[in-house]
Amino acid sequence: MTNPRLIAHQLLLRVIESDSYINLLLPSLLRKEQVSDVDRGLVQELSYGALRWQLQYDRFIDEITNGKQLSPKVRVALRLGLHQLFRMRVPAHAAINESVELVKKIEPKAAGLANAVLRQAQRKGLDQLLLEVTQGLETQEKLALVHSHPIWIVHVLKSALELDGRAQQLEELLQANNATPVVNLAALSPAAESRLKDEGLAPGEASPIGYLLNGNPERYLASDVRVQDQGSQLVALTLMELAGASADVLDMCSGPGGKSAVLQSRLDSGTLTCMEPNATRAKLVADALGPSSKAQIVVAPGQEAKPESYDAVLLDAPCSGLGSLRRKPESRWRKTPEQLGGLQRTQAELLDAAIDSLRPGGVVLYSTCSPVTTETNGQISAALERHKDVELIDVGEVLVKINPVLDVNRKRKTVQLWTQVHGTDSMFMAALRKKLG
Repeated sequence: MTNPRLIAHQLLLRVIESDSYINLLLPSLLRKEQVSDVDRGLVQELSYGALRWQLQYDRFIDEITNGKQLSPKVRVALRLGLHQLFRMRVPAHAAINESVELVKKIEPKAAGLANAVLRQAQRKGLDQLLLEVTQGLETQEKLALVHSHPIWIVHVLKSALELDGRAQQLEELLQANNATPVVNLAALSPAAESRLKDEGLAPGEASPIGYLLNGNPERYLASDVRVQDQGSQLVALTLMELAGASADVLDMCSGPGGKSAVLQSRLDSGTLTCMEPNATRAKLVADALGPSSKAQIVVAPGQEAKPESYDAVLLDAPCSGLGSLRRKPESRWRKTPEQLGGLQRTQAELLDAAIDSLRPGGVVLYSTCSPVTTETNGQISAALERHKDVELIDVGEVLVKINPVLDVNRKRKTVQLWTQVHGTDSMFMAALRKKLG
């Protein structure tokens, strides 16, 4: 058994048992196990791939075993085996043999069953298995299984696409959610931009400070170079385009600090206050801003923001996270429709507090890493009903100043970015200005 497969198996079990995110667990595990650069990519593809395609692989396993109860350890090993068989350039005999050896180590009595499952899967092939498990399903149910998304997520993504005039792009979005994203870097200074250009990194298509990288980003990271999705970069850049370098800015839900760092890089005489209710995440904000930062970090929920104290507020609200499924594939298995209600109440409370914390003429930029309409346009419409002293700004007009070729729906004043269109997480943005007088 090769080490990367064992590490991938351990990683996936930890994701299940600790309810943690794979993108947070993977770097520390790779360092601890001293995984070589060659094997890093294998561990990542094995673990992320098996997690993304979990729904589909489990249906294959159940189809072949007639729904036999399996331990989590064996099921995870079989998912890894199926991923190697169907979506990696691993010879079939190696995929099967390595997976069976893994099962022998973790649960010896199940090795025969694992061998039988994988060999039958190999004989039938991906297309035949998909045909068997999707037979008789309605269109969206079939899409859910073919692209390994819970059916309720398929429904809400379809509704969001329809609202944005992209109804025909559902399958493209589902495919994009399963693609391995390239690393996005944010250059926070002109010097950083020069260095990354000199290194030959390709500029991002969405953010003017974004650069793309295939591989390990560690050698590029510095105080003015961060790993950050281009959609998140655009959120912070949009607020600063509205606010200006002399504004007093509040980052209301600042942890872990990526957007805070972009805000800080664009301020001159203005001030930055970062609120974060979790002390551990507040420490991450401090680390992201650096030891020379003059920003004030307040360990408190955004609902406690001081009234009429800021020229601009960034409210990157807690949300379902369904816009970042390619980066956090476990989110699709953890989130439920029932959780949306609580999130929406929190979003509304924070939006009320953000509006109250503005000085007259001030601007709040509301963003979510979610395209779900009840978390996006629904929240903005409700806030406009509750607060007659604010008006909606055309944030698309602002984004076009930042990136003139960005494809956004100009029929709306809010903006929804899409993974399949922009290569970013599916971020939502809306800007509200408090009226003067």
